[in-house]
Amino acid sequence: MEIALNLSSAQLRNLRNGKGIRISPAMFGSGVNMIIDPMNYNNLLKELEREKGAVMSMGNDELEENEIQGTGLFAGAGKKSGKTSRIEKARKWREFSDETLRKGIDTGRYGYEQFKEATDPVGSELKKTGKKAIQGFS
Repeated sequence: MEIALNLSSAQLRNLRNGKGIRISPAMFGSGVNMIIDPMNYNNLLKELEREKGAVMSMGNDELEENEIQGTGLFAGAGKKSGKTSRIEKARKWREFSDETLRKGIDTGRYGYEQFKEATDPVGSELKKTGKKAIQGFS
């Protein structure tokens, strides 16, 4: 069943986290649309018809259904500040530095091989062909 409740951002957050919230009759009828279990819907309606408030919480299946359907319960959930946490930055820099380090090692190895080849052209040619150098000439 789908209902509309006028909820604050803190109440939405508590519902998404599986906590219970207090619903008054004034909140019913407008605001955020969400899907709830028919049994919870009937219990909520009974309390609201008697002009009483009710405590509402959502189970895992209700939360999954709301997330799948993309209802207002999950609209706008997530980072609002646009800031990146220090942990996320650390992970990003760790991946970057690891990749940079590996590229540096490969570049260093290549440079060293080029240096050896330039300083000892005869020895490097013999290594390429697989022959051994004559004693005293390399």
